[in-house]
Amino acid sequence: MHSSTRAAPGTIIGGRYALRTAVGHGGMGTVWRAADTILRREVAVKEVVLPPGLAASDAEAMYERTLREARAAAGLSHPSVVQVFDVVTEEGRPWIVMELLDARSLADMVIEDGPLAPRSVAKIGIALLGALEVAHAGGVLHRDVKPANVLITREGRCVLTDFGVAKLPADVQLTTPGMVLGSPHFISPERALGHRFGPPSDLFSLGVTLYTAVEGRPPFDKGDPLATMHSVVEDPPAPPQRCGPLIDVLYGLMEKDPQRRWDVGMSRGFLRELLAGPLAQNPSVQHSTDPWAVVQAAPAPPPVYDQPPARQVGGRAMLHTGESPTARRPRHQTNAMPALTPRPQPNRLRLALAAGIVGVLALATVSWAVFGRDKEPITVSQQPTQSPSVAPAKVQLVEYGGITVSAPLDWTTDKTNSAFLDIKNPTDSDRWLRLNAVTAEKDAKKTLESAERGVLKTLCTDGYKQVILAEAELAGTKGMQLEFLCTPKGKAQKHGVWRIAIIGGKSRHLYLQTWVTTYQQDKAVFDAAAASYKVT
Repeated sequence: MHSSTRAAPGTIIGGRYALRTAVGHGGMGTVWRAADTILRREVAVKEVVLPPGLAASDAEAMYERTLREARAAAGLSHPSVVQVFDVVTEEGRPWIVMELLDARSLADMVIEDGPLAPRSVAKIGIALLGALEVAHAGGVLHRDVKPANVLITREGRCVLTDFGVAKLPADVQLTTPGMVLGSPHFISPERALGHRFGPPSDLFSLGVTLYTAVEGRPPFDKGDPLATMHSVVEDPPAPPQRCGPLIDVLYGLMEKDPQRRWDVGMSRGFLRELLAGPLAQNPSVQHSTDPWAVVQAAPAPPPVYDQPPARQVGGRAMLHTGESPTARRPRHQTNAMPALTPRPQPNRLRLALAAGIVGVLALATVSWAVFGRDKEPITVSQQPTQSPSVAPAKVQLVEYGGITVSAPLDWTTDKTNSAFLDIKNPTDSDRWLRLNAVTAEKDAKKTLESAERGVLKTLCTDGYKQVILAEAELAGTKGMQLEFLCTPKGKAQKHGVWRIAIIGGKSRHLYLQTWVTTYQQDKAVFDAAAASYKVT
């Protein structure tokens, strides 16, 4: 069997696995429903098929990498890791034998049912963070995190599939000119640039995946693979409309600089706080009996074979490399997922997604820590479009030291410290805006960098993370803004935004401090204050 020729039904692999039907196709291989003739059980078998034109030495390197990573995954002993049963070499090619999953991909869920609600996406995010944490600890990089590689089983479990198997490693030199590796919508900037990459690359792809799930479209889509990859490297994400309080973790994971990108611990902690606060479970929602479920299970619908194929959305951007539009399966599949309420297709879903795959190699899945404190399932539901947050309609003008800003009418001023003025939330004194003017400071960036060192040293004893330090205007004057996350000792995580501009020979400050869980609400207050900021 040639390396670029796919197997046929009835083929026996390793003397025991009889291939029955192909249940998923991609540019790098096929997933088969197969029978283990010795143990008499159904399994999934991943066939790796290399593209034509690959040099023999490169093919050998690819096969060796596939075997090594599959074996490493099989060695990850964990209750939530989908089992890898066997790794077989047949006629010089690797075949991966694993547990057969009755599942539906996140890609299909978004395409067919529309964007997911933020709570659903938060739960899926925690599950996938746990999967990546386990994989990275075992030295395995995924390299292709995307909605098509996220499966939700019929029982409601979230599974991340295809760790390092469906992609050529970066060190393999292709002989086919112009070949683009990976999924351009979900690739990290460092990979798009050909730089060295590690675990943060997977986390960037996770951020894009979660954004796509909640928004119904990828954040960098330009309709063309090369233009999309350029956007990944150069452009900010498209402004989100549906994500609500998820915005911070999405932007943190999609940070261009891998050194400043949010890590697993920070992202998971943020999502857990959201699930306990703004995205808390509605008590009326029925709970699944499965404590591992992240999506509410429900009976699958009966087959309907006379329906026409589902409308193609997004053209070839929806497909795996090498997959044709006509190859996509109809809505009902043998790996049917729970019945979900039909939703209208969004007008423009430019997704780099692919058809769902029943049994794909899951080298690391849901971490036990994900559900240790949060075992209730989530209901996957369409999220209505939300308008960007706006400042409260009833405002007051507050003046201090030649600075005038607008603030909510019910927020109170605190002049306890003569060096600055705080404008505080009426129900929580830890949520405030601060006005300040300092004569001695002449460089906004240096002032913020110095303040950052002070914040890190004196306040954020249990954790500090810079979100971004960038240019920003205040009262029409170019200045700098520092955004950060801070965990004081014994307290919940806080979110700060500190903007400074040198105006009239003084350093003018506008500083917001609030909790991570109330950031979106209070950021609207900050934005209104910044827009109204005047110096007299």
